[in-house]
Amino acid sequence: MLFPPAEYLKEELDRYVEQLQIVRVVRQRERKGLITARLLGASVASGEVLTFLDAHCECFHGWLEPLLSRIAEEPTAVVSPDIATIDLNTFEFSKPVQNGKQHSRGNFDWSLTFGWEVIPARERQRRKDETFPIKSPTFAGGLFAISRSYFEHIGSYDDQMEIWGGENVEMSFRVWQCGGQVEIIPCSVVGHVFRSKSPHTFPKGTQVISRNQVRLAEVWMDDYKEIFYRRNQQASQMAREIKNEGTKSCLDVGENNHGGKPLIMYPCHGLGGNQYFEYTSQRELRHNIGKELCLRAATGTAELGECQFRGKPGRVPASEEWDLAQNRLIKNLASGLCLTARGKHPALVPCDLTDPHQLWSFT
Repeated sequence: MLFPPAEYLKEELDRYVEQLQIVRVVRQRERKGLITARLLGASVASGEVLTFLDAHCECFHGWLEPLLSRIAEEPTAVVSPDIATIDLNTFEFSKPVQNGKQHSRGNFDWSLTFGWEVIPARERQRRKDETFPIKSPTFAGGLFAISRSYFEHIGSYDDQMEIWGGENVEMSFRVWQCGGQVEIIPCSVVGHVFRSKSPHTFPKGTQVISRNQVRLAEVWMDDYKEIFYRRNQQASQMAREIKNEGTKSCLDVGENNHGGKPLIMYPCHGLGGNQYFEYTSQRELRHNIGKELCLRAATGTAELGECQFRGKPGRVPASEEWDLAQNRLIKNLASGLCLTARGKHPALVPCDLTDPHQLWSFT
């Protein structure tokens, strides 16, 4: 069970849960976000099937058996219950009806925003009866069950996604493209409180949602990602290789650079990895692969170091603040110097618009 850090959810909760015997509370030492919390829960769970439910849910009688039955029948099926509404103000449960319900399924638009749609005619015709699974392009993400072995086979969650946002669409794409299928099981009913606004706080700003979506697009969407980037300008500036005009190569962190080492220039390969950089709304150039590393101005050079900005009310130190002007210079605000690819390693020199080795572009 995963909970927010309210006082009554600490020792008082532990004492209460001890009486239940089959329930175990697992805690993180610091806030890591939804994906990391779920991966922690999956790592200590012992069953053959993993079931993820939001805390603000109430399960209807007989909700679990239909999900388990479908997974036993088709181990690559990732199944969600039919979601009933729990009133936000009264907590009244909308009781499911046996017949005649108009079902919905998950979808997404080109901004990678999750939504709902009425089941199209072709899917209604495919289903043999009311108990038949509903194939869904995406799922809400807060309520689903999956075979543990299949969850591990497809690589589980992207553990570099932060806090919250986009993980449900990413998991849906992952399942469909790795030979599985996303389904809604009408005979399983779980109530869910749909809130009028997000209860989450974002210490690094809501740009983490765009960052999560960028990871989704870069991994799973191939050339279709360009449609997404046209819809999301913030995302379009985040995940790009940084190509130099003079060398025609890309800024690269080099092998095993966990901070403190100079950067290198390397032929652009379009695979992210060592050439994955994000330009944030705080004007950082981040290389968030494994560790949160930022491009930092040092004496006459540029190197990676652990990012100092940890969210408001803090601020980015000037040594990690960069201006990416339309003139294509990358200028450090502390030193007033610009990044150049001339020499063995990228370095900082007086700005010169006529020098192609100082002209950069996100490709």
